[in-house]
Amino acid sequence: MQSTIKKAKKEQRAAYQAQLKQIPLAEVHRRSAVISSLALALPALQNKQVIAAYSSFGHEVVTQPLLASLLTAGFVLALPVVDQANRKMEFRRVDSLESLTPGVYGILEPRNGQLCFPEEIDLFFIPGLAFDRQGNRLGRGGGYYDRYLATIRPDAVKIGLAFQQQIADVLPVDPHDIKVNAVITEEGIIDQF
Repeated sequence: MQSTIKKAKKEQRAAYQAQLKQIPLAEVHRRSAVISSLALALPALQNKQVIAAYSSFGHEVVTQPLLASLLTAGFVLALPVVDQANRKMEFRRVDSLESLTPGVYGILEPRNGQLCFPEEIDLFFIPGLAFDRQGNRLGRGGGYYDRYLATIRPDAVKIGLAFQQQIADVLPVDPHDIKVNAVITEEGIIDQF
């Protein structure tokens, strides 16, 4: 059973990565701007202080404008820092986007930022290669997010950011996979799970 799920995930990852590469860069930026606007208008942001997000790379939803807006709005912003040797991820505070440096995967990280403990984070904006209509997420296969999200407060809000073609009816899942509460695409918010 596990090998079947693992194989299905690997095939899905390859398919979604290929699909994302087909989106013209100008379209990636246009759709990302819509997703950022929807994210910033979320009622779930009300009364939240510490927001965890991610610095986009490749053909992901471009998050830099969202990150800048969150900082400008006065939120405490935390981004992931990956410790590849120990297969761990932690979130560190960001005071300025200019202070970010490339990490092990070339993704910008706040290596010198103050450590932000899992129980401090109120809301997460989460990347994924795909999300399904039940709130399941297909990541890149390292398991970093699932391991980290297993340690957060139960009331912390988890929101995926994705393009509409990254939404699947059903994705292969393992018992340890962590669901999101909602997904924002350029066509709106999916949160009926």
